[in-house]
Amino acid sequence: MQPSFHSYNGSVGEAFYQLEPYWATDDVNALYPNFDGFNQYIGLFMAATIRQEKYRFSYGRKWTLENMKITDIYLPIKRNEDNSPVIDTSKKYSDEGYIPDWEFMENYIKSLPYGDRLEG
Repeated sequence: MQPSFHSYNGSVGEAFYQLEPYWATDDVNALYPNFDGFNQYIGLFMAATIRQEKYRFSYGRKWTLENMKITDIYLPIKRNEDNSPVIDTSKKYSDEGYIPDWEFMENYIKSLPYGDRLEG
């Protein structure tokens, strides 16, 4: 599975999901998924979420690798039937134990106009 990637120079704050192999310059940070089940729908959702944060990183405050490591990206989380968060005691994804709702992200992208035309 290919990564999402982000350019921290030139097109500041742009994030993309690239399914096919690619070449990139040294001002692109590749973000590799670290869990099974990652797919293009989740990649597209996460790229859009990252792009929403671009206003924080103008040319004077580029989103370098160091800044990436300390930036929180907010994703929808899994919830119990009573709407309380499902907590992972191993805290794999967050210090609070929240678990991203990968299924919601995938279904959201699929529900968009032409989302059904993406190859899975």
